[in-house]
Amino acid sequence: MDNQGHIQGGYLDDETDDVDFDNILLGVVLLGFMFFDPRFNRVPRRRRVRDSVLSGRDYVLELINGHEDRIIENMRLDVPQFLMLCDLLVQRGYWHAYPSHQDCVGALDGTHVSAWCSSEIRERFINRHGDLSQNVLAACDHDMRFVYVRVGWEGSAHDARILQDTLLDPNSGFPMPPPGKNYVVDAAYRNMPGFVAPFRGAQGTQHERAAKRLFNRRHASVRNIIERTFGVLKKRFPILKGPMQNYLIATQNNIVLACCILHNFMRAYSPADEYFNEEATLGAIADAQIAGEQQQAGQPIDMSEQGIFNWNEDRRAMAAHMYWNAHN
Repeated sequence: MDNQGHIQGGYLDDETDDVDFDNILLGVVLLGFMFFDPRFNRVPRRRRVRDSVLSGRDYVLELINGHEDRIIENMRLDVPQFLMLCDLLVQRGYWHAYPSHQDCVGALDGTHVSAWCSSEIRERFINRHGDLSQNVLAACDHDMRFVYVRVGWEGSAHDARILQDTLLDPNSGFPMPPPGKNYVVDAAYRNMPGFVAPFRGAQGTQHERAAKRLFNRRHASVRNIIERTFGVLKKRFPILKGPMQNYLIATQNNIVLACCILHNFMRAYSPADEYFNEEATLGAIADAQIAGEQQQAGQPIDMSEQGIFNWNEDRRAMAAHMYWNAHN
């Protein structure tokens, strides 16, 4: 039997066998160099990312405030994702509840609705965006129901001015929270008894700054309820977004009040309404239900220098307590 055969369309003979054997031998020698020579077999040294002397909550805090690669290496999440997960665990009841939720009866803010007015007073109703509007002050509870609405202020009026006028008006009927309770408000308002505003600056030590950032983030999630409530109101009643027809100012005020009343009616008797469900899917937070329905007298307004100082100290203590619960 001869030594010829077809492999991949070519012929093999004794001479070509020797050449192929030499090539195979050379390949084996080269592979040996690559596997055993340290210059080829060098494993890159990994950068240490778990080089902290801290442990537990302090270590997690260090990860959050440290280089972004460290928390990804340890948690497989970046900082925003990790914080979102922490907030979700709190909302679902797997972690400590936010201290600020326990004393919060609702949220308060202003919103602009379309307005029409005569040329004589037109300038007063022009808001910062150049549109005609009235600035409506409203407070809501944690179930997206309005508990107070004040209408009639021009679009150029500042939110804080409207609240101050409301509190100083003995006939305003504003429902002050019971002693020790509060509404959450945004940074446009002053932090004062009965109203908790976010910290405007992150000053202090590293832990103090972290506590303030934590407080502001959770404060914003609680205050989001008033924004969602305004969202439902304006989706259901497009007339509030404008353009408003040339009704009398008093009629426009009554339209706004009527829309808010119908909003509360729908919330009470049609809780599965599509507008409420739509807003609920846009970042709904766990409702901070206030235990009990017992009515208590509203706290008096203490606008003295000492009263404001004491309320600021209460907010700092709340932030410190919240920080301690989150990291211990």
